[in-house]
Amino acid sequence: MSRVRLESGWLALALFALVACVPRADTAQLTTVTAPPTETLAATMPPSETAVPTIVPTPDEPRTLVIWIPDQLLPANDETLNALLENEINEFITVEDGVQVEIRRKTSQDVGGVMSTLRAASIVAPGALPDLTLLRRGSVIDAVENGLIQPLEGRIASSVIADLFPSALRLGRAEDQLYGLPYLLDLYLYAYRDAESETPDLWTFDAVLNRGQTLAVPTIRASGMADILWLQYLAAAGGLPEDGVLELESGAVSEVLSFYEAMANSQLIAPVTFDYSAPMDYMEQLANGSVDTGIVNTAILRYLREADPPLQYAAVPTRSGEPVTLVDGWMWVIVTPNAEQQALAGRFLNWMMDSGRHGEYAQAIAMPPAQRSSLRRWQIDGIDNSLLIELLTEALPTQPEVDANNSARALQTAWLDVISGRLSAAEAARAALEP
Repeated sequence: MSRVRLESGWLALALFALVACVPRADTAQLTTVTAPPTETLAATMPPSETAVPTIVPTPDEPRTLVIWIPDQLLPANDETLNALLENEINEFITVEDGVQVEIRRKTSQDVGGVMSTLRAASIVAPGALPDLTLLRRGSVIDAVENGLIQPLEGRIASSVIADLFPSALRLGRAEDQLYGLPYLLDLYLYAYRDAESETPDLWTFDAVLNRGQTLAVPTIRASGMADILWLQYLAAAGGLPEDGVLELESGAVSEVLSFYEAMANSQLIAPVTFDYSAPMDYMEQLANGSVDTGIVNTAILRYLREADPPLQYAAVPTRSGEPVTLVDGWMWVIVTPNAEQQALAGRFLNWMMDSGRHGEYAQAIAMPPAQRSSLRRWQIDGIDNSLLIELLTEALPTQPEVDANNSARALQTAWLDVISGRLSAAEAARAALEP
């Protein structure tokens, strides 16, 4: 048995914050988990809201696996997730002789976040880097380009790779190698409430119009076009741009803009749509019913569980109603260049990707797991798992390849002009299609 007692960890934290050039407030206290052969287990509570329980290392200084967890995936105030992760780690160390695990909670973005700290520490304090962390697709590409993470080839069990959805596996690949192991997926859905009209079999543009419910859509995007516009345009155009060059198809442009013109004319676009850059911006209005329907992503499902009236979920509306979505997600990546630590990290990842453990954590955080076998264990009220399987099989890629494309920006501008009522769909389409 092991003995658990409390350590403040302030000195280790202060030193780490100094060398990694990030404020102390952005990093949670250290969690150390170890499994000495003889000692008695006694748990204590941490002294502050952000502290994580500490299990003290044994005198023989066991090997340590350092893991950074983004706070979106391990909120300090979520007792269920913290207890679940601690239990999974404790089980792991019982099968790994002389190993301890340190968990550091990191902010997901901005100064002190995972990527900014990886960049800073790789230059001034490489010894402060973790062995493992979790990144989203854009950060994985950035990390590969900057040499911050290691390929996963040979570290992950073939059974795990075979169980991943194809759309998830694509997220982790860069430069023809696997760098990210998909763990939790973030995909777009349409959230709605029961109405007097019958629920359609296919969520076409016409079906949404006929129900007459207000719609919230994230519209702000710094470059390229908004994700939902990209998805709905691609679904109407019937294909992806060739060689990363987007040539607007006039029929698809007209179809999408005409839908939003009809919604705007019927006053069914949520009034502050222009303030929204992500579904999280309006999740409170959606949860309390002040907005009837909205585009959501699975990253916020856990905040919508108590929505009143309850929400149902379907595929994002398109011209034909064909179920499609865009997929992003959180992926495990190996940071350490040390071969022995990489091998230990690989064993930890295979342990965490056991379908039972994977599914249990995904269920607790209400994000779909990346493995088919784990998704079969995952149940969220209002979501049909068969729909998720179809979406994850047929998902379209996100649009980094056209971010700087003038055509993408032209369509984004036309879309905003239509939603705001500045131009008709026909006028906006002509402006977007001008050479």
